Amino acid sequence: SSRFIVCAARLQGARVRVQRSIVEGMQGFFSTPVILGHNEGLLPPLQSGAHSLQLIAGPCGMLLALCLQNLKRQMTGTHSSKLWETIWKFISKAEARDKTGRIVQYFCRSLQGFMGHMAADHPLLAWKPVVAEVQSTLAWARRTHRWGKEMPHIPKLGKALQEGDIFEATQCMVLITFLIQDHIYWLLKVGLLKFQNYTPIQWHRRNLRFITFSHVLNFSLCWRSILRIKDKQSKKDPAYTGSEQALQKAKNDIYDNQRMMFRYTLTFIQMVHVSQVKKMDDWYIGIMGMMSSYIDASKQWPSS
Repeated sequence: SSRFIVCAARLQGARVRVQRSIVEGMQGFFSTPVILGHNEGLLPPLQSGAHSLQLIAGPCGMLLALCLQNLKRQMTGTHSSKLWETIWKFISKAEARDKTGRIVQYFCRSLQGFMGHMAADHPLLAWKPVVAEVQSTLAWARRTHRWGKEMPHIPKLGKALQEGDIFEATQCMVLITFLIQDHIYWLLKVGLLKFQNYTPIQWHRRNLRFITFSHVLNFSLCWRSILRIKDKQSKKDPAYTGSEQALQKAKNDIYDNQRMMFRYTLTFIQMVHVSQVKKMDDWYIGIMGMMSSYIDASKQWPSS
């Protein structure tokens, strides 16, 4: 029995030495511990109760999502969801994410506008730097993902010139110019370009005058589309008259153009303010931004 105890003790000691050598070897290989002994490890040493809550935020969120999914299965008998799939299809679109981000961005602008009218000791003012940071971060994220957005408008410009549609061609030229100059603003901001005569923000405000003009042109194009539809109806064009389906199509097309005219009116006012051509108040400019962004985002919602 004594030999057994001695052998067991030796085996235990050897096991500890092997584990220690493995840990020391891993510590020698990794710059920081992967699992234990470091604040960035998977299982860091706890420093406070708040630290514990911070660490379990992610796992708890995952467990909550799992519980809700199981509850949904028990109530409906299936894990799939048409609404869930529709939402995923919506946010899978780059344009949908962009316009949803713009809603939040202009909500922050509106909130800052309201804060500007609050008393100096209002508790909400403590959040003003955070709100401003969210707005700025979203604006730059959207601008970063705007690279290449001019691509579909270039063939459209060529077609408009070929067909002699100077109005449409002018709108395309102005929009493409704005987008290219927006990329230049991005390059100026990150320091890849330097302009002697412009700071990045001066270049940006100058460029906003182009998109402001583009909104005027787009408003006019929508009005022209409405007039053309009504003209075709007066001439008994079968595309817009003669059947319930054709009349409904005409009604829908006119409504869509009127809706976009309202949108371009809102964005025109926004750009006049943001470019500082005419300074107004952020609280209602932000509301206008949310409304116009909702119109854009709704067009990306998947059809049933």
